[in-house]
Amino acid sequence: MYDKEFNTIFEYAKDKTDDIEIMLVADNSFSVRINEQEIESFKYADSKGISVRVIKDGKVGYAYTEKFDSETFRMIVDEAIENSKFSENDEVVSLENYPDIDVKLNVFSEELDKVDVEEKIKFAKEMEKFAKGLDKRVFNVPYSLYGDGKSFLRIANSKGLNKEDTQNSAYGFCVVLTQEEDDKRSGLDFIIGRDFSKFDAKKIAEKSVEKAVSLLGGKQIESGKYPVVFNCDMMATMLSTFSSIFSAKSVQEGKSLLKGKLEEQIANEKVSIVDDALYPEGFSTRAFDSEGYPSQKTVLLEKGKLKSFLHNTQTARKDGVKSTGNGSRSYKGSLMISPSNFYLEQGNIKEEELFKKHSQVIEIVALQGMHSGANPISGDFSLSAEGFLYQNGKRLHSLKQFTVSGNVLQLLKDVEMIADNFKFDMDSIGAASVLIKELSISG
Repeated sequence: MYDKEFNTIFEYAKDKTDDIEIMLVADNSFSVRINEQEIESFKYADSKGISVRVIKDGKVGYAYTEKFDSETFRMIVDEAIENSKFSENDEVVSLENYPDIDVKLNVFSEELDKVDVEEKIKFAKEMEKFAKGLDKRVFNVPYSLYGDGKSFLRIANSKGLNKEDTQNSAYGFCVVLTQEEDDKRSGLDFIIGRDFSKFDAKKIAEKSVEKAVSLLGGKQIESGKYPVVFNCDMMATMLSTFSSIFSAKSVQEGKSLLKGKLEEQIANEKVSIVDDALYPEGFSTRAFDSEGYPSQKTVLLEKGKLKSFLHNTQTARKDGVKSTGNGSRSYKGSLMISPSNFYLEQGNIKEEELFKKHSQVIEIVALQGMHSGANPISGDFSLSAEGFLYQNGKRLHSLKQFTVSGNVLQLLKDVEMIADNFKFDMDSIGAASVLIKELSISG
C-alpha cells in the first residue's frame, strides 16, 4: 500500500540526503459512551500521516505531513534536511535493512473488523443496565464505554528496508460509583481483546460493582509499617509508573536509578521482569518496532539480577550493544524508547496464600496520584490508596483512604511472594498479585 507516495519521496530525496527513512501511519478508531441508556458520546476518527527521518552530513532531521500530494512530500524532505542542520544530537545514526522475524503473529482479526456498530452500542448499554440493577448502593455509572481501533504502519528506508503491519483490537470498561451513608467508593473492570464474542457485559458489570461495594464502610488504619499485597492490577500500575527506569535513553541521560547497575542483584531472586513484543495474543505484540527493527523478547531482570535495558538502534550503538527492538515514535515525533508487552513473571502459588504469611496484611486495590506522587528518577513514591486489612489470612474489613510510601528498588528487594493470577492491564503492562515485606502506611 501507498507505493506511489513512498516512491515520490525516495526519488526526490536520493540526491539530497545521505539516507532517508519514511514512516506512514493510518489509524481509525471508534468509541461509544452510554449515560442513562442514551448515547452520551459517539466518536469515529480517521487519521493519516507520513514522516521522514533524514541523515545528512551525519546529522538527523525530522519532518511530517498529513497532506498527501507530491509538492508536500518534496517540502517535508527539504524541511527535514533544514532541521538536521540545527540538530544538537551528535550521536551517530545509521539506517539498515533489518531482517524479518521468523514467526507469524496473530495481531489482526477479520471477524472483529466486521462487528456491527449496533452490537457495539448494545454491549455498552448492557454494561450500564446490569451495573445499575445489581445493587441499590450503585448511584451512578459515569463510564460505560466500548471502543476499538485499527492501525496500519509502513516503514521503508534507503537501505532497502520495506515493512508493513496491520493490527486491530477492542476494549470495554465500566466504572461504577456506590454510596453507603456518607461513604462513596468507585469500582472499575475492563476487557481488551480481538474476539468480540468474549465481551461479556454482565460479567464486567458484576466485577465493577463488586469492587466498589466491597470498599464501602472502610475503617481507619493506624499508621505504621505493614506487609502489603498489591493486587495484580495495582502491581501492574506500579510497574507502569516506573517502567522508564529500564529505558537506555533514561540511563544515558542520568535519569534512571539503574545507571551503572547492569549485572547487579537489585531485586529479590523471585523477581523477573520481561519485555516481550512477541507475546502471543499480546496487545502490544508486533513484528517490528518504529525503526523496522525486528521484535524480540528481552529479559530485563532475571531472578533479581539486572540483565538489560530497553534500546533503540541509537542508544544501542552508544552502549555498544544490539537494539532490543524498542524504538518508538509517532509520525509527528522523533525517535524514543517504549516498552511493548512489559510484565513481571508470575509465581506458582494461589493469591490467598499471600495473606497468610503475616498476622496482619494490607491489600492495595486502588492507587491515585501516580503522576504527582511517584518519582521515576529517584524511585520514591507516596500514593493515595484504597484496600483491605487482613488478619491471619482472613479479610477483616475495608479501609478508609490511606497513603502508602516507599522506594521502588527497595520494594523489589522486599518481594516475598508472587501469586499465579497474572493479567495484563489496558496498556499491556502485566503482573500477578505480589506480597511486599513492609511499606510505610499513613492512615
